[in-house]
Amino acid sequence: MHKLELKPYKAVDGAKCKVIQLTDIKLHTAKRRPTPSFGKKVRESFESNTPGRIYNTIPEISVVQDNKSYIMEILRLDPDFMKMVQEEEAKGYKILLSIPKEGLPTLPGEDTIEFMNSKNGKRILRGIDKSKK
Repeated sequence: MHKLELKPYKAVDGAKCKVIQLTDIKLHTAKRRPTPSFGKKVRESFESNTPGRIYNTIPEISVVQDNKSYIMEILRLDPDFMKMVQEEEAKGYKILLSIPKEGLPTLPGEDTIEFMNSKNGKRILRGIDKSKK
């Protein structure tokens, strides 16, 4: 695994930039099909000037210590994303990845909230509560 660093970008007069603004991570209970191409999804968002969401799986439950490196590694492994970045740079744009300084908030997805409010979800919550005592 390669470790990538994010370095602050200092704009140069006349530099053109496109910013990918990451806002949150949502956890889902329903099986979601991973986004096959991050690059195509980002390109669509740039072209339509609308926000988008990318779905990916976490291979095992673990605590990610460094959101930035983890996200950069996921994006770097997508050949379509890397191709899109190269094409934009050839057009004179610098692609920037913006992540909040305090980190990305991790939130439950709508399906997760619905499940936790369901009868089975409440049973699981009671079971977790009992195991804490």
